[in-house]
Amino acid sequence: MSETIFVSQNTQTAETILVIDDDTDILELLKMSLISDGFQVITASDGISGLELAKADQPDLILLDVMMPQMDGLQVIEKLKSDTETNAIPVLWLTAKSQTVDKLRGLEIGGDDYITKPFDLREVTARINAVLGRTRPVKYINPLINAMGESFSEAGVAELGSHLQAAAEIQLKLLPEKPPFFPGYDFATMFRSSTSVSGDFYDFIPLSDTHLAIVLGDVKGHGIPAALLMVMIQTASRLLSHQADCPAMILKHINTLLFHNTDLEQFATMVYGILEIDTGKFTYANGGHCPPIHFITDSGNPEQAEKSRHQVKLLETGGMLIGAFDIATFSSETCLLSPGDVLLLYTDGVTETEGQISNNFYGEDRLINCFSKNLTRSAESLCDVLQTDLMEFSGTAQLKDDRAVVVLKRTDTKKTPT
Repeated sequence: MSETIFVSQNTQTAETILVIDDDTDILELLKMSLISDGFQVITASDGISGLELAKADQPDLILLDVMMPQMDGLQVIEKLKSDTETNAIPVLWLTAKSQTVDKLRGLEIGGDDYITKPFDLREVTARINAVLGRTRPVKYINPLINAMGESFSEAGVAELGSHLQAAAEIQLKLLPEKPPFFPGYDFATMFRSSTSVSGDFYDFIPLSDTHLAIVLGDVKGHGIPAALLMVMIQTASRLLSHQADCPAMILKHINTLLFHNTDLEQFATMVYGILEIDTGKFTYANGGHCPPIHFITDSGNPEQAEKSRHQVKLLETGGMLIGAFDIATFSSETCLLSPGDVLLLYTDGVTETEGQISNNFYGEDRLINCFSKNLTRSAESLCDVLQTDLMEFSGTAQLKDDRAVVVLKRTDTKKTPT
């Protein structure tokens, strides 16, 4: 017979302890004590059901009694250590003070530590924390060992580190070295990765002397898997940009490519737009991404933006996630950038930045307010202001998600859009 007790509210990433004891009073006492100490607790009243739970739930530590009927604690340890699915789980056992043989036998067969009866609950917690402190690094490094196989060594880890560094450098080189230059327009970007490599990306793809594709996207997740998918999407968008001139059609092709060549859990969001340089017309399609923000200023006197004489329009025409559904559909829409207007594209790593005081997100409203107060600045200065505001809001340089931003400002007051 077994029972699962869920963790108390004050811990979100609690470690799981499996307690195995045939004495229901001791079982209940340990359960209550460990929950109050912030652990998640699973219980079993005999060795057989304890072994089943150990395999099914993979606890962070097993606390078990030696003296149990049918299968005693030492037999449980032997079976745990002989099974590849459970041999890495640390084991702490309870034994009588006089049972020296049990103590030695438990250590010989792979147990990690013991507690003598009668025990103090504070000692139980202290011993558990001591064992977890020793075994926790092994738990998190085991996936690395499995991935590297025979290459896992000091030299192998160093080589892996250099490969990650090389991957990060390659990825940065895939991003545009600098924003494009067109008379009458001011471009700027901001890019920060939460790990060595990123799932966020942006791109500028020249289509002709008068047309420029602007791409910004966010792959689900972080790290190497997201980075690989990001490269795949960026490559596809560059190739398809010269084969079709409809943003919705390009997203449809990218969606089909991802759906048929990646796992179902791998998907992305992205915006693909085409800017007509002569007219300021921006034609875009959105695949499940944050809507771009169009700050519309007084075209006759853009300097009046400082006095809040502007409108804010979310480019909300959108479509489904990229790569999640084969039947996904997308629509194209246009907006017109007049002199003084600003167009902002960003990933959710910006708006979902957590505040240092509360768990509130930075949010769309604060982002709009940050830009609205600074529309007369250059595109690069707008990125700097945003970066400063994000730092003041979060109070830390450590990112939980990648960030990518593209800012486009139309500055030409001589040409009149048609």
